Amino acid sequence: MIIALNILLGLLLTPSSTNSINNYLEKQLKDYRKFEYEITSPRNIDENKFVLDESREFKVERNYAYMPVNFISKDGIKKKGLITLKVKLFKDVLVSSRKIDRKEPLNYSDFSLVEKEVTSLRVKPIYDIDEISKYRARFSISSETVLGKNMVEQIPDVKHGDRVTAIFNKGIVNISFDAIARTEGVIGDVIKVKTAENKMYKAEVINYQTVKVIE
Repeated sequence: MIIALNILLGLLLTPSSTNSINNYLEKQLKDYRKFEYEITSPRNIDENKFVLDESREFKVERNYAYMPVNFISKDGIKKKGLITLKVKLFKDVLVSSRKIDRKEPLNYSDFSLVEKEVTSLRVKPIYDIDEISKYRARFSISSETVLGKNMVEQIPDVKHGDRVTAIFNKGIVNISFDAIARTEGVIGDVIKVKTAENKMYKAEVINYQTVKVIE
């Protein structure tokens, strides 16, 4: 991992202090390609005045990270605290290579992995290219767009117009009949189906060809 270190003006750090922070961040941010950081508070940190506290959770919230430490007073008393870092985190994300239309299934060939600074993105990116074949575009996606989780939806197991077998169970009554899906959904969703007699039912999607009438 590549580290870019920017220390705010007026901050005092010894080389050993910087190394301990770098090593800690290397471990905590190992899933990123690289990171940059600035220490925003407290000022005038020295290695002799704090020790890293790995028993507490390291947190990242957007472009800020909070590193748990124990500050040490002149008389040797430890006090729990945080070092606040302004961070830039870089990771490979999926970027569209062409315009993708609404409801169009996603294809590996339409995306490339590009290193981006992800802390400033307004969307939650999708990182795993192996998963995108399960999804389609929720709305039109422009070329050169970072693919976000809000932009996709799972491809429905039953689509509008599909012919399905509807099953109905109540007590000792068990029947099945052919129907046409009037709405779409994935397994577990409730959709509407219509019979040849134009009767409408609500039904739970069991698989791509079977639904269970619930109403």
